[in-house]
Amino acid sequence: MPPPTRYSVTIDTEEEWDWASGYPTGPASVRNIAHLPAFQDRVEWFGAAVTYFTNHAVLTDPASREIIVRLSQRPNVEIGLHIHPWNTPPVAPAERVTPRESFLHNLPWSEAEKKLDESFRAFEKAGITPTSFRGGRYSTSPQIQGYLRDRGVIADCSVLPFNTWADDGAPDFRDRDLMPRRLGARHDGDEAMWELPLTFGYVGKSFDLWRRAFRLFDSPGFRKLPLGGVAGRLFGARKCWLNFENPLGEGMTDLFDVVRSLDLPYACFTMHSSSLLPGGSPYAKSRADADALLTRVDETLTTLNRRTDFVWSTVTETAHHLEATHAGH
Repeated sequence: MPPPTRYSVTIDTEEEWDWASGYPTGPASVRNIAHLPAFQDRVEWFGAAVTYFTNHAVLTDPASREIIVRLSQRPNVEIGLHIHPWNTPPVAPAERVTPRESFLHNLPWSEAEKKLDESFRAFEKAGITPTSFRGGRYSTSPQIQGYLRDRGVIADCSVLPFNTWADDGAPDFRDRDLMPRRLGARHDGDEAMWELPLTFGYVGKSFDLWRRAFRLFDSPGFRKLPLGGVAGRLFGARKCWLNFENPLGEGMTDLFDVVRSLDLPYACFTMHSSSLLPGGSPYAKSRADADALLTRVDETLTTLNRRTDFVWSTVTETAHHLEATHAGH
């Protein structure tokens, strides 16, 4: 039997806003952060390991910063770095930024570096040293990773395999698979950085067959045809994501056996902190939506706790484990 798969619950810990309104640069509301202690109580009951990828807006609000500091002191909790470039200083005097500018990797490096510097200063003020990272809107790049490695970050959890989207300048991960990648260290004696993808895949008898098929279905010439639905009805094939809020997370337990069949050493669950606040995100428009998300969390973690082939791990703990395993080889 292969070793157990390590898995983490990851939370994009950020402000709430109307996503349909674009990317505002003004003051941000972080009321949703008050819901995190109760959420942590809930997942702690299952023994879950949680990484809260936290952004500048949260850490510069005194009340929400205090909540994050207290969470950082709890067992099986890690506070990683998250960044929304549209409202992380320095901010241009514009009401909103363009979709292209919402991706950190598209900004001039001098500007991106200043925003990363400001994010690290917010962490320093909170007394927290982040060692893991997730870019806002899944944005990363070799240059960003190099900067992060120089600051002691050893895990980048920004990659969404097999995906891209239509926004100008969006990342293109269509050729990226689910396996973690060792990026190496910047300097002798430093610990290497690991790229730990989110867990997005395909349920069906042949993972690789349906990966290729759904890529074809999503291409411009086929996008308007309901081929994905036909594949589901005839063959039980579908996209699936370890995401507690997204519709692709429905039936996510079917992906567990796929993860094991691929011998993946790591699996990553995700959601946004704003989905804990009714009205805080498109996935939690009402109290019923927020409650349904929590029910899905409970059901999923209950299923995982019945299995012996999955074990809890924060993102950084997984990077440490993979590096130790690599060194052992």
